[in-house]
Amino acid sequence: MSDMTHYRQPQEMASRLEVSASTLRRWTQEFSEFLSEEVRSTVAGQPHRYTNEDLTTLITVKGLMTEGLSYDQVRQRLGETRAAQGEGTGSQVASQPVLAMAPAVAFISDTLHNVAESQQAVLNSQAANRELLGVVLQDNFNLKEENVRLRERMLELERQMAQVGREQETRREALRAELESRVQDIQHMVMLQSRSGCLGGLFGGGR
Repeated sequence: MSDMTHYRQPQEMASRLEVSASTLRRWTQEFSEFLSEEVRSTVAGQPHRYTNEDLTTLITVKGLMTEGLSYDQVRQRLGETRAAQGEGTGSQVASQPVLAMAPAVAFISDTLHNVAESQQAVLNSQAANRELLGVVLQDNFNLKEENVRLRERMLELERQMAQVGREQETRREALRAELESRVQDIQHMVMLQSRSGCLGGLFGGGR
C-alpha cells in the first residue's frame, strides 16, 4: 500500500455505512477475505484501519444484505465477482479498474453522507424553530390572558373607587345636613333665650 493511502477508523466507517459498530465488526469478520491486508493483519485488540477499497467492498456488502441475501450468499457473490475479475489477464491486472474506482466510490459515499448530515441539520434547525415558535405563541397567549386579568382587576378597582366616592359623598351630605340642623337648633335656642331675657327685663322694670 502507498504511504498516501487514506485510512478510515471504525467509527468513520460505521458512520459512512450508516450501520452500528457491532454490525461493522460482524461484517469485517464475515468478509475479511475480501478486505485489504491492512484489515486482515490488524493485531487483536487494536482497532481496524480501513481503506477506500474496503469502503467500496462493504458498501457492496450492505447493498446485497439489503436485498435479503444471507452471509453465505453475499460471500459467494463477492467470490464470483473476484473470480470474474481474475479471468483472462490475471486478478492483479483485472482488479486495477476496480481499485481505481474505489476512491471515486468513497468520494460519492462521503458526499452522500455529508448531504444527509446537512439535511438532518436543516431538519433539526426546523424542529428547533418550530419549538421556539410554539414557546413564543404560548408566551403570547399567556400574556394576553394576563392582560385580560389585569384589565378586569383595574375595572374592578375603578368600580370600587367609584363606590367609595359615592359613599363618601353620601356621608358628607349627611354630615352637612346634620350640621345645618344643629346650627338651626342653636340659633333657635339663642332666639328663645334672647326673647326670655327681654320679657324678664320688661316685667322686672314694672315692679
